[in-house]
Amino acid sequence: MLDCINKLIRSLVFHSSEVEIYELLLRKGEMTVSEIAKELELSTRIVRERLKKMLKEGIVGRRLIKRGWIGYVYFAENPQKVLEIIKRKLTNIIETLDEIKT
Repeated sequence: MLDCINKLIRSLVFHSSEVEIYELLLRKGEMTVSEIAKELELSTRIVRERLKKMLKEGIVGRRLIKRGWIGYVYFAENPQKVLEIIKRKLTNIIETLDEIKT
């Protein structure tokens, strides 16, 4: 049971670099992986990993661009949308905990 609770709690935690990426995208708008990495002094590998998770969770979005090359720019989703995602996660955790105790 404790293992399940730990997993549920971990699913709510944001890595500090995810918070930094989200805040940067809110401030600056659309950016590429390399622009984010340079600005935050992170490796592009780390930025790609974090963006992949954030994209899956709906915290950031991306748009295909052509600038002499084809790639993506990433942007922060609306803070209100992010808040709703977090609320939904909390609700799911509470429901799961209720199922565990019964």
